[in-house]
Amino acid sequence: MIDREKRDTAAKLVRQFREGEITSDDLESDWPPRSEDKAVEAVQSRVWAFYDDHRPRRMIGKDAASPEERELLTRYAAFLSSPLPYDWSKSNFYGLSGCGPLVFLTLGLLWPVDWWIKRRNADEEAALRQEGELDVWPFIRRADCDRYVSDS
Repeated sequence: MIDREKRDTAAKLVRQFREGEITSDDLESDWPPRSEDKAVEAVQSRVWAFYDDHRPRRMIGKDAASPEERELLTRYAAFLSSPLPYDWSKSNFYGLSGCGPLVFLTLGLLWPVDWWIKRRNADEEAALRQEGELDVWPFIRRADCDRYVSDS
């Protein structure tokens, strides 16, 4: 189900965040409330990766979006503005990428946990790659991405 109103609001917020018009806190607080449209929830969980844990991020100056971040945010906004349904099975991308330096700080005691997290993430990514072209997420096909991103 496509919730056009919530998608339009979310797309506008993503664009404003990308351009440094709003902070990550503004993005989070103004994000549309819970939606049946899985695209709104999925993009929200992906945009979370651009936040700073210590302070609100405004994408200007030293906190400006990198070219890769701009590309991702542009693609997210383009998808939300498109009429396409969200076809991926996964819509919650919050999660851990591993234990990082904690493995060393615990003298390796967390190595099995770190290995398990990384293995789980690799398995999830492999499963998603079977569903579509993960490099153009949230689009499922590159042709759709090329069409709608160029129109944005």
